[in-house]
Amino acid sequence: MQIEEFTLERIQSLYENLVEFNLSDSGVHPYSLKELLTPDQLLGLHEVELGYGWTNGGVELRDTIARLYQGRDHDNVMVTNGSAEANFILVMTLLEPGDELVLFVPNYLQIRGWAKALGVTVKEIVLREELGWLPDLDEVRAAVTPKTRMISLCNPNNPTGSLLPRETMDALVAIA
Repeated sequence: MQIEEFTLERIQSLYENLVEFNLSDSGVHPYSLKELLTPDQLLGLHEVELGYGWTNGGVELRDTIARLYQGRDHDNVMVTNGSAEANFILVMTLLEPGDELVLFVPNYLQIRGWAKALGVTVKEIVLREELGWLPDLDEVRAAVTPKTRMISLCNPNNPTGSLLPRETMDALVAIA
């Protein structure tokens, strides 16, 4: 399997912790545990055993997340080590060689690289400034075929920051 270099991530990995001003990252400056936890919680860290945890996230954590959604329990939740792992699992479980992926660009292109490596045909829908960085729904309709297995979007969009209005989201769901 040939995986194309994810250039943005590679550049960030090499330099993001060495520069004084990082203008290429969408994250925020990290907090310390002292800033996030109460004194009692900090003391409790001394009792935490460091070992292998649940590969899909602890039951208590998954229960807490599931309570955010009606009719769900911990069996409906998988916790990952960030969105990169979630994106990887998504692509590797839903797409097969010969499938098609419709992807809006500009975007964080991790999903595109893994899909191409699998032998998936990637169809890019270019978001244009004159449309407020929103997709042209006619272009999306034209790109979708019976072989389309995934439409990948980032909302709010990274890097434009545009938000999809509810009507656009509903239209995309109807197209899918």
